[in-house]
Amino acid sequence: MTPRSPRGARRPGPARARHLGLAIALLCASACGTSFADATSPAAPHASTSAEDVPGALGAELALHAQSALAPAAGEPGGEPPTELHPELYATCADARRIVVHKAARILELHCGARVVRRFEASLGFAPVGHKEQEGDGRTPEGEYLISRKFPSGFHRSLQLAYPNAADAADGLARGTITRAEHDAIVRALAGCREPPQTTGLGSLLQIPGHGGGADAGDWTLGCVAVDDPEIEEVYAFHRPGCDADSRPRTPVVIRP
Repeated sequence: MTPRSPRGARRPGPARARHLGLAIALLCASACGTSFADATSPAAPHASTSAEDVPGALGAELALHAQSALAPAAGEPGGEPPTELHPELYATCADARRIVVHKAARILELHCGARVVRRFEASLGFAPVGHKEQEGDGRTPEGEYLISRKFPSGFHRSLQLAYPNAADAADGLARGTITRAEHDAIVRALAGCREPPQTTGLGSLLQIPGHGGGADAGDWTLGCVAVDDPEIEEVYAFHRPGCDADSRPRTPVVIRP
């Protein structure tokens, strides 16, 4: 990958950053795609795409929960990043943990309950405005997501988003981007706290990787949320894997517009 500008160097203007991001994306070909695959670890299990019936209420409930994640949390008027940080909670957080991304501000935060522990500059997909709808559109999705796995990767470390979520699946089914069988397979996987199928027209292999985030790097990914290498180490360590008894992620990722 082309090295990013060192911290403190002159930051490129929007047009130059966009051109740089597109060039990097083309050179990498599959950044935040198959090049992220963990060659040394087995892939997370995918749900079966059999004709097994899935209760509509399950998909509707998961979709409603995924959409509600876009609402600003307490202390975050309009979804803007709050100002106060509590780094002392990084290692001692006993409350619910979240990873929150503010796309417009290009900010990734680590939350302990209602308090913000860390805040990092981030880079998005090369076409960042709007919610991701299909493979190859260059957008970063919006909503709440499970981290299905995390591993050392070609981009230092990566956390795999369980994209698409139930709301994405419902929308994709309504638009004809995916089939009913694919929709139902996604819903079943999420209900079981598993990675959904990564072979549908909605897109695949979206992650939180290292290798550069913020204005110096520009929006260079194919839909992922990237930060600098030392910062992905902190995100990696802060994240608690798995789900609770209700299949709710222990550390959900909330991506806001």
